[in-house]
This record gives sequence, C-alpha cells and structure tokens, in this order.
Amino acid sequence: MASLFEHLRDDHQQIKRALLRLRSAPRGEAAVALLHELLRRYTAHARAEEHVFYSYMIHVKGVQQRALLGLEEHQRLDARLREAESVAPDDPRWRSTIVGLCDAIQQHLQDEESSLFTLARGALNERESTALGACFVAEQARIFRDISGLSESAAALAGSPRSRP
Repeated sequence: MASLFEHLRDDHQQIKRALLRLRSAPRGEAAVALLHELLRRYTAHARAEEHVFYSYMIHVKGVQQRALLGLEEHQRLDARLREAESVAPDDPRWRSTIVGLCDAIQQHLQDEESSLFTLARGALNERESTALGACFVAEQARIFRDISGLSESAAALAGSPRSRP
C-alpha cells in the first residue's frame, strides 16, 4: 500500500498539471472550465488533507506549528480561489489574478513538500503513514463526489425552465 506522502505527492502533481493548463489557457469559456476544474480538484485535496493529515499533525510535538501554518495557507488560498472565481475572463484583471493564484498554489505545494512533509515523515511510522494514506484517498474521493454532485445539480437547476424568471 502507498504511504500518505506518496498519495499527497501524486495529488500535488495532478494539481500542478491543472495549474499549467489554466495558466496557458486563452481567456474564455475554456479557461473558466479549467478554473472550475482546478477549484474542484484543489478543494477536494485541501479539505481531505486538512481532515486527515493536518488534523493528525497538529497533535504531534515538533510539527504542530508548521501544521497550523499550513492550515492558515489553505485559508489564504481559499480566498484567492474565491477572488479568481469573481473575475470575469474578459476583465483586464483576469490574467494577473490567475497567474497570482497559480503562483500561490504552486508555492504552497512546494512549501508543504519541502518542510511539512519532511517533519511529518520523521513523526510517522510506516503503519501510520499507510493508514493515513488510505484515509486521505477515501476522504478526498468522498469530497470530490460531493463537490461534483453539487456542481452538476447547480448547473442542471440553472438550465431548467423552473429556474428562469
């Protein structure tokens, strides 16, 4: 079985690929779709990481402060994602908002991998890491299903005749 760190690193790679696609997308509907894809992927990742990894690490001596910093970074990234969603692709601020968002997420992922993961590896044994990895995968899948279901329901409702005035 894969360790928590293998799952997180794989997930970080998927997010990084989504960031590259979004950064290179021309303005328009395709870029908005890529932003929403990133939003779903990052949100499922971040919430699962918080519920499984961070909630465990804040109780481990020597890792607590770094874990709390990571949680604060997630809050700042959530705010940047909301900001990016509020800017229309034809707005002159679109490109700079997207680039700033992508840079911030990229930096956060790098910081986690270089500092928090290093501390956490020293604090977890192989059994704990494998168990937390399985929990992370299950929680992320659950959250992603919930988010996708809400997105599809909202889109269907918006397109239904009853939702129109």
